[in-house]
Amino acid sequence: MNLRASAEKIINTRNPGMFCALLLLPLTLASYLYGLIVAIRSALYKAGVLKSHTAECRVITVGNLTVGGTGKTPMVCRVAARLNHRGFRTVVLCRGYRGQNTNTPLIVSDQKNILADAVSAGDEAFMLAQKLPGTPVIAAKDRVRAARMACDRFAAQVIVLDDGFQYFRLKRDLDIVLVNAQNPFGNGFLLPRGILREPLAALERANIIILTKTGPHNRNTADLEQTLARYNPKAPVFKSFYRPVKLIYASDHSELSLDSVSGKKVTGFCSIGDPDSFFTSIQDLGLALAEKRVFPDHHRYSPADCQWLKTRAEHSDYLMTTEKDIAKIGPDVLQVKNLIALEVEEVVDKTELFFEKLI
Repeated sequence: MNLRASAEKIINTRNPGMFCALLLLPLTLASYLYGLIVAIRSALYKAGVLKSHTAECRVITVGNLTVGGTGKTPMVCRVAARLNHRGFRTVVLCRGYRGQNTNTPLIVSDQKNILADAVSAGDEAFMLAQKLPGTPVIAAKDRVRAARMACDRFAAQVIVLDDGFQYFRLKRDLDIVLVNAQNPFGNGFLLPRGILREPLAALERANIIILTKTGPHNRNTADLEQTLARYNPKAPVFKSFYRPVKLIYASDHSELSLDSVSGKKVTGFCSIGDPDSFFTSIQDLGLALAEKRVFPDHHRYSPADCQWLKTRAEHSDYLMTTEKDIAKIGPDVLQVKNLIALEVEEVVDKTELFFEKLI
């Protein structure tokens, strides 16, 4: 078992037993300390000791309570695309996680051109720029400054703030909170013992809650919905799932039909927060998953990784990954002829009712 798998097993353990509980005691104590810091920070913002800034336009956040794996990036795409379709000048703001040039606001896309790559802006910001042609995308650790840029330079009417539920420095008009229906809250502990960023009581701030990954492989969500209602009886709850849209060859961006790959042998790899959902999608397409490899979330592919990928491509009909990973792979691997990326979209039930609540 690799280090990542070991860590994930630890932070998702619900009943570890006496011996493991003692071994995990330092992490448990650290999680309580983390919770105290989170509570103090929240109280300071509520009291006005720490200042929240108001943007000169409407701000919608798409966020979650847990670390990774809820589908924020596809949902940001859906929300921003719909707002653009309705005629609102929309700008997407990202933190630019692991981007090298985001200490000051970095324009990743200016509506007409993509101006930064995944190394500079972070893989999520770069992917959003690719997926949202005509929509400005800005990556910055300081999203207050980024919001000012969005209004001053692009005359934004609506800002969609990616991963903004815990970003109290910027006031928001609507908070959309995503909950992974397959693993809603991990083992119930805060970081670093669990995957929670905040206690479940923070759900009371949500205006809309979306249960993501509620496809045919998911369990019944009735109990989860009751839990959500206890913490926030007012927020409407929607459900969403990933729908495969197309397969794209990395080498020339040509498309491959979904029904043409059934029965083919594939090596799948990814570096996303919820890799199991990706591998499930591969199997749902009828592909034979001969081998799979999971890299850490936001992983930067090393020369050794790329060599492994090229070797595996020679032993598979297809080498398959996600859109987010394609943005981070070196140009030599991108030229592998049988490397394909699965493009998905997030489908929300009661779609029109959901979109009506955005504005």
